[in-house]
Amino acid sequence: MELLIKLPDGRTFKHELGTMTEIIGRDRSCDIFVDDPSTSRRHARFTPTPEGYVIEDLGSKNGLLINGEPRVSHLMQHLDTIAIGSVEVECRDPSKTEPATSVVMAEDDDLSASRATSYASRSPSLNLPQRRLEMIYNLSDRLVRLQGQEELLSEVLAIGFDTLHFERGAVGVLRSDRRVLDWPVVRNLYGSEGELTVSGTLVRRAIEHGERAIFTEQDSFDPTVSIVQHGIRSAMCVPLMHADEVLGVIYGDRTSTSATYSQEDIDFLAALARQASIGLINCRLLEEQKQLARLNRDIDLARRIQTDLFPAELPDRPALTVAAFNEPGNRVSGDYYDVLETREGRLWLLMADVMGEGVAAALVMANLQAAVRVTTEAEDNPGPLLARWNNLICHNTQTTRFITCLLALYEPHGRELRIASAGHHLPLIYRGHETDPIPLDYEPGFPLGVVENAEFATWELGLKDDSFLFVSYTDGVIEAMNAQQELFGMERLLEAMSQARSSGPQSIVRQVRRAVSKFVGGAPQSDDITLLAAQVGKAS
Repeated sequence: MELLIKLPDGRTFKHELGTMTEIIGRDRSCDIFVDDPSTSRRHARFTPTPEGYVIEDLGSKNGLLINGEPRVSHLMQHLDTIAIGSVEVECRDPSKTEPATSVVMAEDDDLSASRATSYASRSPSLNLPQRRLEMIYNLSDRLVRLQGQEELLSEVLAIGFDTLHFERGAVGVLRSDRRVLDWPVVRNLYGSEGELTVSGTLVRRAIEHGERAIFTEQDSFDPTVSIVQHGIRSAMCVPLMHADEVLGVIYGDRTSTSATYSQEDIDFLAALARQASIGLINCRLLEEQKQLARLNRDIDLARRIQTDLFPAELPDRPALTVAAFNEPGNRVSGDYYDVLETREGRLWLLMADVMGEGVAAALVMANLQAAVRVTTEAEDNPGPLLARWNNLICHNTQTTRFITCLLALYEPHGRELRIASAGHHLPLIYRGHETDPIPLDYEPGFPLGVVENAEFATWELGLKDDSFLFVSYTDGVIEAMNAQQELFGMERLLEAMSQARSSGPQSIVRQVRRAVSKFVGGAPQSDDITLLAAQVGKAS
């Protein structure tokens, strides 16, 4: 079943119902989004059944009107009309719709040299009398408002038939690759089925050169010319143009009697084509807007799913307090942090950064997260774990999508911290009452996904004091940039941490976040920003 949906402001679009249940409403999460205040957020549901599609009201404020009658549910039929608030929906069964006439372009190259055909250049100059100028003006609002492409072009062709007395006509639209001309609207006064043969020369001249043309059969005209062989007595063709871009053509002809089309007629059709071209551009923008809205819904869903991949709760008790934040640079993040406590009391701390931003980076991150959760429980050495993950990434991800990763394991029984890095910044570790971070003499290995079968060394750090603070971050923190193209840098990070260190991880996270935001100001965020802080033992 196909739905023709008309909004109160004149916009029209089509939606084809499939094999799944679909919701219509003004909430952007709905399968069919309608931007109208009279429609409830989740207004109605379309459900496929063996008998056909059923529409059901979902407790909406304004209810449903089916063919003018209030209904709670209804088995939809061909040409049913449904009022959903102020939105009008017409149901169409494609199997009960008459087939459209197909268009064939005749090979009539000899027509271009004929005295029966006149051409006008793509000059914007048009010469119209007051009567037809007023007609174009009155039609402009109908043609440039936002509506569906097929409805727009049908209206354009109908005007051509009414004012220029076409007997047959068609509107062709170039596809985006500009190699194929589609004919979405075709009309024939002598029936709706069969082929409509049009002048290939007139159409090609319009497409390739932006020319408008008139053909009128003459007594001296050579009867071997193919346009006459196909019964065309007179014809007109003009391009649909926006600026210097040809979007398609409007073609009309007569086959029963010849009509002497004048320059005024071709100028009128060209003026009509200009208005239609604006409408086509509006259709294109509307479709792009709809696609963008669908993309935004998908990205919002991806962000919600991704947020669920981060730890739902972080430890917050006297012996262990963890805080973190993640701000994606492009709505979804390629950064990943994790905190895992094993049954034996070990604590895993992880920070990772996928090269790039957006959905692609987020998908790679999700792949890594899945590996992390199933491999850390039985392992006690970060280096071999990174090697295992590296081979997984090499086998399942393009080499252009590598991951920097820092992995640390705190062993409480031996008071030991084991660290391995795959190309990631080393952490900042403060021990006991020390005011400066411990210098780490460790050389990070390759990022994950760069070299198959790479090995990663584990660096061990003994911790004898009552407590220590562990802080890890991604590039987005120290490479955050202000309007003057200055980087936030390590010095500012250390300063922000020193101001909040005595208050614990939550204060550190808030202070660093505030400092980065203040430094960046109104400059756009260039990368994902992620920070993880863990305090083991009581803060000094």
